[in-house]
Amino acid sequence: MPLLVDRPLHSYATIGGTAALNTSTKFNDINSAGCNLVIDCTANDGAIIDSISIIANEASTTASKVLVFLSVATSKSSITAINTVCVANAVIGSTAVGERTNIPLAPLSIPVPNLASPAATMATYPSETDKKNTGLYVPSGASIYVGLNAAITSPPGAEVHVFAQGGFF
Repeated sequence: MPLLVDRPLHSYATIGGTAALNTSTKFNDINSAGCNLVIDCTANDGAIIDSISIIANEASTTASKVLVFLSVATSKSSITAINTVCVANAVIGSTAVGERTNIPLAPLSIPVPNLASPAATMATYPSETDKKNTGLYVPSGASIYVGLNAAITSPPGAEVHVFAQGGFF
């Protein structure tokens, strides 16, 4: 059954000065002060995100990972490793101003039409990932937060924007 969206979703958050992790290499050691809300589905029927992009606001930023968290915490201050998990991430750093980086998202259970056999542009049969759309399902009662594994320290005060688009159910 196809997913039906009720209204478009387009949201963003600005991150940079505070890390979302207490230890930059442990994705389950979350610092709630560094998490910024992007999508709130705590009071609606949920959402589907079809893309998340990072926009660099300055050149030559500190290399960091932008992390996307799915959380059932009732507020930013109540985020813990028990109620919040990292579901996607992408590396940023040394980018040109305005450069966009797309965060890879997981395959959904929604098939892509007409990919059962090799297409004219493909030499082999498509993989299971090729046969599915990618995205992120946000259930009712959950939220999406974004943050960095380490704060951007160079240049001073540098930040990045994280944009999400899709639709609400």
